[in-house]
Amino acid sequence: MTDCGGVIRIGSHVCIRDHDGEIEFRIVDPTEADAIAERVSAESPIGQALLGRRAGDLVRFRAPGGVLAVTIIEVV
Repeated sequence: MTDCGGVIRIGSHVCIRDHDGEIEFRIVDPTEADAIAERVSAESPIGQALLGRRAGDLVRFRAPGGVLAVTIIEVV
Protein backbone atom coordinates (compact mmCIF):
# COMPACT_ATOMS: atom_id res chain seq x y z
CA MET A 1 0.00 0.00 0.00
CA THR A 2 1.41 3.41 -0.92
CA ASP A 3 0.76 6.29 1.43
CA CYS A 4 -0.78 9.50 0.23
CA GLY A 5 1.92 12.13 0.58
CA GLY A 6 4.29 9.81 2.46
CA VAL A 7 2.37 10.08 5.74
CA ILE A 8 2.57 7.03 7.99
CA ARG A 9 -0.74 5.29 8.58
CA ILE A 10 -1.98 1.75 9.17
CA GLY A 11 -0.59 -0.35 6.32
CA SER A 12 2.54 1.75 5.82
CA HIS A 13 5.90 0.04 5.40
CA VAL A 14 8.39 2.07 7.45
CA CYS A 15 12.17 2.16 7.72
CA ILE A 16 13.57 3.85 10.83
CA ARG A 17 17.03 4.42 12.29
CA ASP A 18 17.99 4.48 15.94
CA HIS A 19 21.33 4.21 17.76
CA ASP A 20 21.48 0.46 16.94
CA GLY A 21 20.94 0.85 13.17
CA GLU A 22 18.04 0.61 10.73
CA ILE A 23 14.95 -1.59 10.94
CA GLU A 24 11.95 -2.02 8.67
CA PHE A 25 8.41 -3.03 9.53
CA ARG A 26 4.77 -2.50 8.63
CA ILE A 27 2.31 -0.60 10.86
CA VAL A 28 -0.79 -2.80 11.24
CA ASP A 29 -4.09 -3.14 13.07
CA PRO A 30 -3.48 -4.62 16.56
CA THR A 31 -5.10 -7.92 15.55
CA GLU A 32 -2.45 -8.38 12.82
CA ALA A 33 0.63 -7.52 14.91
CA ASP A 34 3.44 -10.10 14.74
CA ALA A 35 7.02 -9.22 15.69
CA ILE A 36 8.46 -12.21 13.81
CA ALA A 37 6.69 -11.11 10.61
CA GLU A 38 7.84 -7.48 11.19
CA ARG A 39 4.30 -6.17 11.75
CA VAL A 40 3.99 -3.58 14.54
CA SER A 41 0.65 -2.66 16.14
CA ALA A 42 -0.60 0.87 15.49
CA GLU A 43 -1.53 0.91 19.20
CA SER A 44 1.99 0.11 20.44
CA PRO A 45 4.10 3.01 21.77
CA ILE A 46 6.17 3.22 18.58
CA GLY A 47 3.13 2.68 16.35
CA GLN A 48 1.25 5.53 18.00
CA ALA A 49 4.30 7.81 17.82
CA LEU A 50 4.84 7.16 14.10
CA LEU A 51 1.26 7.57 12.86
CA GLY A 52 0.90 10.85 10.96
CA ARG A 53 4.66 11.41 10.63
CA ARG A 54 6.82 11.56 7.47
CA ALA A 55 10.29 10.55 6.27
CA GLY A 56 12.94 12.77 7.86
CA ASP A 57 11.02 13.28 11.11
CA LEU A 58 12.75 12.62 14.43
CA VAL A 59 10.27 10.87 16.71
CA ARG A 60 10.55 10.39 20.47
CA PHE A 61 8.30 7.98 22.34
CA ARG A 62 8.04 6.33 25.73
CA ALA A 63 8.71 2.59 25.69
CA PRO A 64 8.97 0.13 28.59
CA GLY A 65 12.74 0.75 28.67
CA GLY A 66 12.44 4.55 28.77
CA VAL A 67 12.22 7.33 26.19
CA LEU A 68 13.57 6.34 22.78
CA ALA A 69 14.23 8.38 19.65
CA VAL A 70 14.15 7.26 16.01
CA THR A 71 14.52 8.97 12.66
CA ILE A 72 12.11 7.97 9.90
CA ILE A 73 14.16 7.04 6.83
CA GLU A 74 11.47 5.90 4.38
CA VAL A 75 7.69 5.45 4.18
CA VAL A 76 6.13 3.25 1.49
